[in-house]
Amino acid sequence: MFRFNNHLWLMHFLITAAVCFGIIQNTSFARTVEYDLTIDYKTVRFNAINTQAMTVNGTLPAPTLYFQEGDTAHILVTNNMDVATSIHWHGILLPNHQDGVPYVNHPPIQAGDSHLFTFTIKQSGTYWYHSHTGLQEQRGVYGAIVISPKQAQTVPAPFDQEATVVLSDWINENPDEVLRTLKSGSDYYSIKKGSQQNLLSAIQQDGLAYAFKQALQRMPAMDISDIAYDKFLANGQPETIISAKPGEILKLRLVNASTATYYTLQFANNAMEIIAADGMDVEPLAINHFLMAIAETYTLRIKVPAQGLFELRATAQDGSGYSSIWIGSGARVAAPDREKPNPYQMSMPMPKATHKGNMAHHNAGMHHKMAHHKMKPDMHENKTSTTPYQQLVAITSTTLPIANTHREIQLDLTGDMERYIWSINNEILSADNVIKIKRGENIRFVLNNKTMMHHPMHLHGHFFRVINDQGDYSPLKHTIDVPPMGQQIIEFEANKAQDWFFHCHILYHSKSGMARVISYAEDSIDQELVSIRHKLYSDEGFFYATGSFLSQMTEGSAVYSNSKNTLQTEWQVGWQNVPSTEYEFNVTYERYVNRLLSGILGVRLENNIERGIFGFRYLLPLNIESEWRVDTAGELRVSLGNSIQLTTNINLFADFEYDTESQEEWSVGLNYLFTKNAGIVTQYHSDFGMGAGIKITY
Repeated sequence: MFRFNNHLWLMHFLITAAVCFGIIQNTSFARTVEYDLTIDYKTVRFNAINTQAMTVNGTLPAPTLYFQEGDTAHILVTNNMDVATSIHWHGILLPNHQDGVPYVNHPPIQAGDSHLFTFTIKQSGTYWYHSHTGLQEQRGVYGAIVISPKQAQTVPAPFDQEATVVLSDWINENPDEVLRTLKSGSDYYSIKKGSQQNLLSAIQQDGLAYAFKQALQRMPAMDISDIAYDKFLANGQPETIISAKPGEILKLRLVNASTATYYTLQFANNAMEIIAADGMDVEPLAINHFLMAIAETYTLRIKVPAQGLFELRATAQDGSGYSSIWIGSGARVAAPDREKPNPYQMSMPMPKATHKGNMAHHNAGMHHKMAHHKMKPDMHENKTSTTPYQQLVAITSTTLPIANTHREIQLDLTGDMERYIWSINNEILSADNVIKIKRGENIRFVLNNKTMMHHPMHLHGHFFRVINDQGDYSPLKHTIDVPPMGQQIIEFEANKAQDWFFHCHILYHSKSGMARVISYAEDSIDQELVSIRHKLYSDEGFFYATGSFLSQMTEGSAVYSNSKNTLQTEWQVGWQNVPSTEYEFNVTYERYVNRLLSGILGVRLENNIERGIFGFRYLLPLNIESEWRVDTAGELRVSLGNSIQLTTNINLFADFEYDTESQEEWSVGLNYLFTKNAGIVTQYHSDFGMGAGIKITY
């Protein structure tokens, strides 16, 4: 009996030990991973110009952070600058108060202060982090996050090596000045990079009919990117090299941390596979080239060619430049140059998805058939690239809980390019347009882009299904491109708490109002946040001015404007072909209604006669600017004005005015812009005659 019991005990011990040993071999113990990140100023040099950057631990991009699924992250962020800052953990699933958006999740990190972020890593894949304060992301506060899966590998690694590359754009100009220039309606950046639509290029590119139709519909000249960047960077340099042996399999993690640049990715030998999008694994997709939106991440599988150092080129969508990732060893083999997009041949928006709720289902056999088909690379060379969303197939079903209630929310992406106002449903971010949701709902956003620009929309704290042709296997993402005049449909389960940010990830669009707070209706907001939340909704004003100083006259304006209100001073003084100096000064307040209409109220001082004025501005077809005014003496004035860009630098303008008191007045002239702030102008004015001089813009 004793011996029998001993044998049972020994057998039990051996079995238990074997089981424990197996668990130890296949499971990693939870760890606490600590990082100290210090944000400070540093001088960098691009295009032979020294510029003050904002860096993390002195590097641009910031250090890559490595975790394993199940780890606890302890990240101490110290602000050594003289301005407030923040860090958002882009795509990471974490508690609301750790998300890092000032005035949404917690106060900003003030100058000289530190903040400890603590959260459990619940996922694996490629993600990134960046400042969510002002325009600091443009100055260098961004870096990658790499999270390995919890399950230890029990088979040989499918990759010989892996690398992470952060793509970004750089401009030497102060980002606040960039935004002010955009707000002023200046075309300087388009002119600087040669992408300004004009009569000559329309003739050369067979685009006169398109340009005429565009003007007839009162649409401004389209540009793919707002800004003329000085450099495009891969890991902080115009090019980076990944040394690899012939035949090796490279796992390449890509992060687009740019503030306003989409990229076309193309490898020199046409061989690459997408294996993950926004950190989520997908069925391998062989692809020749594809468009990568701002704030997205993709993981690629690349087989190193037998010989040579091959280029993976990230070409800016507007064709204004690129950065290079060289893979392999030996002589360089460049990726093919891509044609610059033709602004007069806009690609049609993608077809609208027609799936409703969770009713679109594909069976497993069809799913595998489709996945196999997508493995064939597309060798057709297109002039433009598109996002790969329609071809992405999730590796497991992503359907939402059927038991949940379903709600659809229409969100129109709207804007006024001339005033540089970007909005959702024609309203900029404010305290009054929070999107309320409830836990237990399946939320569907129907995103309709009513503008001529791409918008990469990012939802904090959640992954959403991109409704495409894959039914139950629609991919999960946290950021999605909505193409010009196109539509995207996304859906997600409302299973979090409190408030989360949803915004366009073009930094200057978000800063100008294209954002919302997604708020769980049943949750109260921290009272400390309530007391400072108004700072999130500030509608910042901008000042700009322009003046022409000619041999026969001077005219110009000075403007202070925010999204809805404009204070403006206009002047016109002439001294040629008149008995004495003639002048007119207008001081007006304008209330913006929409991109077509504004109301006017003010005073006019003309040759010692002072009168009140009221009226409106209205944009007519062919982009003719009209102004209709009545003064306190009952006199009516109608003004019409337009301009035609003849070449990249030369602009033809004309103005006509009829006043019931002083009759008609008109002018026509040419502007030649040679720097951002200065140009040459020649003009004939019906009252003051012919003259020439300079035009100064601030």
